[in-house]
Amino acid sequence: MIATIGFVFAIGLLVYMIIRGIDMITATVVTAAVILVTSGLNVWDGFLTTYSGGIGSFVTSWFLILGLGGVFGQLVLEAGLATRIAKTLTEKLGAKMVGAVILICSFFITLLGINGYIMVFVLYPIADNLLKQNQMDRRVLPFLILGGGACANGFAFSLDVCNVLPSNYLNTSLGSSPFLSFLFTAIAAVSYFVYFDYAQKQSRKNHSLEELLAMYPEKDQETEEMELPGFGISVLPFIVVLGAVVVTSGWGTSTSILFSLAMGILLIVLTQFKRIKNVKASIKSGSTFGLNSMLTVGAVMGLSRVLGASPVFQNLQTAVLNLNMPMYLKAFFGTTVLTGLTGSAISGETIFMESFGQAFVDMGVNVQALHRIVTEAALVLNKLPNSSVAILTMSICGCKFKDSYKHVLLGTTLPCFLAGLLVAVLATVGFVY
Repeated sequence: MIATIGFVFAIGLLVYMIIRGIDMITATVVTAAVILVTSGLNVWDGFLTTYSGGIGSFVTSWFLILGLGGVFGQLVLEAGLATRIAKTLTEKLGAKMVGAVILICSFFITLLGINGYIMVFVLYPIADNLLKQNQMDRRVLPFLILGGGACANGFAFSLDVCNVLPSNYLNTSLGSSPFLSFLFTAIAAVSYFVYFDYAQKQSRKNHSLEELLAMYPEKDQETEEMELPGFGISVLPFIVVLGAVVVTSGWGTSTSILFSLAMGILLIVLTQFKRIKNVKASIKSGSTFGLNSMLTVGAVMGLSRVLGASPVFQNLQTAVLNLNMPMYLKAFFGTTVLTGLTGSAISGETIFMESFGQAFVDMGVNVQALHRIVTEAALVLNKLPNSSVAILTMSICGCKFKDSYKHVLLGTTLPCFLAGLLVAVLATVGFVY
């Protein structure tokens, strides 16, 4: 009973600390301590072996990938590639197509594996400026960025960690069950546009034009047109990286991603050398940011290991395996719950795969479909109030939790649940492509 109370209290405390702005490493250490003490586990061993082991395992697997991803994202930012793409899309699609422009930009940035912590820095100035030009409610900024990313997190051949992680356990390709991934993305994208349009209409009903414009900072910094590269050369690094991933997919997931990112970085340096003030400093800054985000996620992974050692969680594992429902639905709901508990898609996926992956394979599931379902399910509850990415995005955008979180919840969480559930149902009836 004490263990159960402690477990529930620890999760609630984690949510509270993140909302209050406490860094994820501190929050996970405190949460892990509560769980270890109330579960009657050895605190010393719990931190030195279980918690640290979770961090070490993640760092070992993702050190180079997230480091190079950080460098790639930093160079994209400093060279103005994303800004050029956004400006050109706005000119071609029309200024009022703000949602489409931000969706396209966030989709491809996420597709190429640029960490969510980095993506928000790349997209925020662009999205904020586009909304202001069209006199729209800026409180939807976090939803636009996170929602656009969600469309690519589980997309076939995406380099995002969410899509890469299951392949490490199932030995599957990044393009597993492509049609199911297309379906999920299509539903998420349509919902994105529908909700964005609805939110703006409601804002115009409830706020005057002056009130909407008053939401913006006094002065927005905007890159001068003459400083930006051409559209073709801006798009090229993204195309090269994605193409390299597809071509080298047979090399193994990690090798393919590292090679592709290295190609993209080299291409940006060679073509944008004059626009990047200090290449050495940019590489250092990007790798530092990527590795810092790795430590943040690693802390969540360490907490995940502690959660897994808790007797309460072990009972939860048994309950998941004993659920009276088809295997694919069981995988969907199991991953969804674990993601919600930890506030992290990566953590939820890892716990599920380590705890249940082999058991599901032994039961004869199609591993390609399982890869896709676990990936999509991890996107359902990964933006709850205990999500560091959601909190960070709102913070960087300068949006208050009480004003912006409802848009994140309604615009991304509910559509992802419906889309992910449909994917699991289709797999259950035999459609695993």
